[in-house]
Amino acid sequence: MVKIAINNDLKHYSLIIRNTKAYRTTKNIAILMGALFLINSICLVAETARTHKAEPFLVLLVSAFFLLFVLYMIRLLVKMDPMKLHKKVTEANPGLTGEYIFNDNGIIIDSRNDHGSKHAEYGYDKFISAAEKEGFFLMNISIAGYVTCNAEDFIEGTPDELRALLRAKLGGKFKEK
Repeated sequence: MVKIAINNDLKHYSLIIRNTKAYRTTKNIAILMGALFLINSICLVAETARTHKAEPFLVLLVSAFFLLFVLYMIRLLVKMDPMKLHKKVTEANPGLTGEYIFNDNGIIIDSRNDHGSKHAEYGYDKFISAAEKEGFFLMNISIAGYVTCNAEDFIEGTPDELRALLRAKLGGKFKEK
C-alpha cells in the first residue's frame, strides 16, 4: 500500500494542464498555423523577388495564417493559463486536503475541503494512462480525471513502490521516465 497526500499546488496543477488533450491539441494547432504562416511567408517573398510585385492573394493568405496563429497562441497562453485555472480550482475547493491510497485493487481517493468530503475508489482498469514525468507521477483516470504527486507528497511507501505497483498493474499504460 502506498499513501500519498493530495497536493494541489501550482507545480502539480501546471503539470496536469500541460498534459491534457486540450492543451496538446491547441499547442499542435498553434504549431501548424505557425508553420503554414512561415511557409506562406517564404512563398510570398520568393514570388515577390521573382516578379518584383507583391501578389495580393499570397499577401492575404499570409495575413490569414498569421491571424489564425495569433488567435491560437492567445487561446493557448490566456485561456489555458495554469495560474488562472489553478486559482479557479482552488477557489472552488477551499482548504483541499486528503490522500490517495494505492493498493492491489486500485486507488482510493479521500478528499476534504471546506464544503465537505468525498470518497471514491477506482480499479486499475479505469486508468487511461500513467506516466512519470519531471519528477512527478501523473495518472489519468476515467471519470476522476488526473491524479498527480511527487516524492514530497508520500505519506506511506516510496516512489519506487508506486512505480513497481503501476508497472505491475498497468503494464504498457504506464510510461516511465
